[in-house]
Amino acid sequence: MSKLKKKNDFEKIENSINSIDNIDDKNNSQENISISADSSEETTCKKKIIFDAPVNITIELGRSKIKIKELLDFSKGSMFFLDRNKNDPLKIFANGKLIALGEIVMSENTYGVKIISIKNSLNTINE
Repeated sequence: MSKLKKKNDFEKIENSINSIDNIDDKNNSQENISISADSSEETTCKKKIIFDAPVNITIELGRSKIKIKELLDFSKGSMFFLDRNKNDPLKIFANGKLIALGEIVMSENTYGVKIISIKNSLNTINE
């Protein structure tokens, strides 16, 4: 009798598991429906999160390669020259990636950069 009882108990447990699985399947199908309905709202929310992420902008005036000995000799008034001409455009980087070119402008007592060209990949993102 104990074997028969164990078998019946096992069948009861198996039936309960199956009924739970059926409930889960129904819930999952309802979740899928609600997910697809909320997808446009969710996309908008994700865009807001992405658009609010900070970006480090770096403007490169030029570069120079010097020896450590020359670096250690720097003092107030020291000068070194960059690899770019006065009229060459500045490189504009976003998080280390080149995104545009620009030129220096002055506004009252501050410097600014006027964008003169943007990489094509940024133009397609903007649209």
